[in-house]
Amino acid sequence: MNKVTSIVIAVIVIAFGIYYGVSRNSDKQAATVPDNQTAQPERALVASGHPEWQPIMFKSGEEIQGAGPALEKMIFDKLGVKTEFPYKGAWDEVQAKAKSGEVDSLVAAYKTDERLTYMDYSEPYTTDPVALFVKAGSKLKFEKPEDLIGKKGIGTVGDSYGQTFDDFIKAKLTVQTVKTSQEAFDLLTSGKADYFVYSLYAGEKEIKLKNLQGKVENLPHFVAEENFYITFSKKSPFTKYLPQVNELIKQYKADGTIDRLIAQYKNQ
Repeated sequence: MNKVTSIVIAVIVIAFGIYYGVSRNSDKQAATVPDNQTAQPERALVASGHPEWQPIMFKSGEEIQGAGPALEKMIFDKLGVKTEFPYKGAWDEVQAKAKSGEVDSLVAAYKTDERLTYMDYSEPYTTDPVALFVKAGSKLKFEKPEDLIGKKGIGTVGDSYGQTFDDFIKAKLTVQTVKTSQEAFDLLTSGKADYFVYSLYAGEKEIKLKNLQGKVENLPHFVAEENFYITFSKKSPFTKYLPQVNELIKQYKADGTIDRLIAQYKNQ
């Protein structure tokens, strides 16, 4: 073998070794590093809500159901995103989990200054009247918030009644909070409270469910009529969908879909 032939063979061997090493390294990287060109499956959006705010949201088994979850599922089905609607505790606990990012979204919430610090809001999708429920035959007259000064009120934990009335409660009223509407209605019927601040529709539903007709009634004037929004935790990756969510809310309001969902759950 002459000198030239030996050099050529050596070069070929070295080149093959370099190629083999690079090839193995590339295979190893391909096995351990995700391909940036391939989208990874997105996890399901976790949304929850108030356990006793029919027909918009309510606890059923270990899930939150109602017009709010139905609307949000419809929207995210359209966007190709899976959704889950687990029961996550009392309303104050659910809001705390939205603040921490454990819950991505609330299916319905009023807008308040505090909530705006940790959640982003969609377009409003419906309005919700807030009423005063009293013991049947009560002499309480309500036309303005000042009429409640000196009276004993009840609310459920974590509830808002709109920023204006929330501020008035803090400044002027005595309102005890309880965990459930059952506790609130018990306090009313036993005469230990003068009024219960609650959603009109949820209160009417609870009165039927608990056979309280003739024992509890709502006053004709509302405390407030608040917008309901879908909200997203500022710590959730799903906030990126807010523009598409807003467009679909506008569409579903215009074509009557939202009204039909609310009527469906009112009549259940």
